[in-house]
Amino acid sequence: MLAYKLAISQALNKLGHFFDEKMQEKKQTMNQDITIENTETWKLIDKYQYETGKELLDDLGSKGYRMSDWIIDIVDRPSFQIGQYSWPVKLSRVKVEALGYSEPAKLQQIYNSFMQLGFSCVPPDVALVSRFFYDEQPTGEWLRIAVPMGSMIDSDDVAHLPKLGKALGAFFVETYWANPDIIFYPHNEFVIVKP
Repeated sequence: MLAYKLAISQALNKLGHFFDEKMQEKKQTMNQDITIENTETWKLIDKYQYETGKELLDDLGSKGYRMSDWIIDIVDRPSFQIGQYSWPVKLSRVKVEALGYSEPAKLQQIYNSFMQLGFSCVPPDVALVSRFFYDEQPTGEWLRIAVPMGSMIDSDDVAHLPKLGKALGAFFVETYWANPDIIFYPHNEFVIVKP
């Protein structure tokens, strides 16, 4: 009987946490500072002619951009797709706090918030091509790009987000883990697609 009561208590506790999280998401959505209309376009990505991820990697490398082993592993696979889009693709930068979060938030919550506002994720190939458009990046900045969940998986079956960085006098294309439960802070910033 004690085990039954304990199981019921744990289930109610989990249900309470679930409702608390949903209420927090709803509260955050209601407090958002941004709209599509008041969000600046950060970069316009023009049409490009890559047929494969390998071509894209080779072009990045030939121009001196440094790529992490994870980027190379993900993009050099046959499953990496070069898409067709409505050009140009408009990219915007958004801080987590602009989505209404004054406390740390999970990655999935952040994605849900910007998608509810009409923004979308950056296709992985567009994310990498954006490196060519950001040579004015300040030293020490590492800018995460919100690609669709599960769209950049390495050969160890780990999901990643790409990030652009500048350090040590060089420009980088690296990655960050893309677990839906990973925590980001109000000052963190993501690149998203503006319709």
